[in-house]
Order: sequence, then C-alpha cells, then structure tokens
Amino acid sequence: MSAEDFSDVFDADVTHVWWGTVERQPGPDALAELSAAERASARAMTEEAGRNYIGAHVAVRRILGAYLGTPPAELQFGRRRCPECGDAEHGAPRVTWPVTDLSHSLSRSGPHWLLGVTGGDRRIGVDLEQVLGFDTEPVAPLVLSDRELAQLRRETHPTAQLAVFLRYWTRKEAVLKASGIGLIADAREVDVHGPDGGGPLLVSHTTAAGADTWVVEDLAVGPGRYAAIAREAAAAGPLRLIERPPPAGRQSAGPPGTEPDVRRSAPWPSATLSLSTI
Repeated sequence: MSAEDFSDVFDADVTHVWWGTVERQPGPDALAELSAAERASARAMTEEAGRNYIGAHVAVRRILGAYLGTPPAELQFGRRRCPECGDAEHGAPRVTWPVTDLSHSLSRSGPHWLLGVTGGDRRIGVDLEQVLGFDTEPVAPLVLSDRELAQLRRETHPTAQLAVFLRYWTRKEAVLKASGIGLIADAREVDVHGPDGGGPLLVSHTTAAGADTWVVEDLAVGPGRYAAIAREAAAAGPLRLIERPPPAGRQSAGPPGTEPDVRRSAPWPSATLSLSTI
C-alpha cells in the first residue's frame, strides 16, 4: 500500500485507528523529532515511562506528518477550547501547524499506544487500557452508572469483574475525550451499558457546544488490552483499524500505508440503532 491509500480520511467520513507497541529503545533520531516540551516531559518521568512516552509521541508525529506531508519535528500541537468553560488548557488536542482539518486522539497504556485520525474537523476520542490486576469494588461506584454497576456485580469472579469494568471505562473515556471535556466530567453520567463484542453503541452525552450523540465501538488491539473509540454519530463512517509494528533496529518508520496490517475495514451499518436496544 502507498500513502495515497489513506487519503480517504480527508475525503469522507472515514476514521483510521493506528495501534502499536513502542520499541524497547528509541532510535537515535527519536528525540530530535519531539518538541522541547515533549522532551522535558519525558525527562521528568521514570526511565521506563519516559521511553514509552517518547515512543508513542514519535509514532504520532510520524503518522500525522505523513498524512500532512510535513516532517515530524515540524508539527506543532495545541488544544481546542473546552466546550464547557472555554479553557484551552484541557480541551481536545489538535495540530496547530500546518493548518489542517485533521482531528486526532491519542491514548497510551504502558508501552502500548492507540491513535485515532479523521478529517473534516470531526470530533474523535480513543482510550486504551492494559489489563492490570486491581480491586474494582472501591472504584466502580465512583465512575459507573447504576446499570453498569449492576452488570459488574452480576459477575462473581474478580477477573470477570475487571473485564466488565475496563470495557465500560474505555468506552466512557473515549466519549469524554471526543466531547472535549475529558475526565473533569462525571463519568457516571455517561452510560455506555451494552453488550460485549464491539458494538457499535449510540451514547448520549451533551456539552455546551458540539455533538450530543456518539457512536462508541470496542476495538481489538491484542491480548491483555481493552480499547474503544467514540465518534460523532452524524459523521461516523467507515473505520479502519491498522496495526503498526515498531521499526526494527534503527530503521525509521515509513509513512502511513507502508506495509500495515489492516485488521478490519467495515462500513458503518446503514440501519439506525435505537437507544432502547442498547
């Protein structure tokens, strides 16, 4: 595949979701592709966390740079204004240079990363979580709706409870990130109760500006991980899920479309979903 195979993200209601795992050791050119602020953030972390941060942000810059025909180091990032308070400090991320209507959302968990990309200035949110053992009981009532909490408590085994919790949590965070609010909102008010197996679900979440209905879908991104994506329901077209293996040795990653592993390319179903069926 060539980079031109991915130009449809600009031309239609198409979303690309890239996922991968960072290299154990960043290549020699990795740090040079990051901004000064990104390098400072990495230095403030532990060695492992900094390595994961660098690897994910370099992957994002290389992928978005290839879409935009811009060297990764020259991309500039900022944030949209929060639709509730107007603050630009915690709004959704965006590319500020070059000027583009490309939207993106990044999620990281350990060495794994997930990047959603779409055009037309459409809102998008993704979330990725590793399966880590922890007790859901003290946390679940703080973030789950009544229906979600009841479903979790129907499970008796801690492993099954954790699976339910992570499925709901990734869906919720994807919606909150897409709306531009983030985790300052009450997660209990975003009800993502629905069947296992990927959805899609229609989820209502209203902010002062922007969409109020979101298409939410689970993503298969390898064993031991849960992931979800949320998109504006009015513009939720085909979805392409693409694995991007880390470059071998010192080789730089190529542009989007360089021998990707395309796991799925399915159009959004034409049938209208009803919230009563979720």
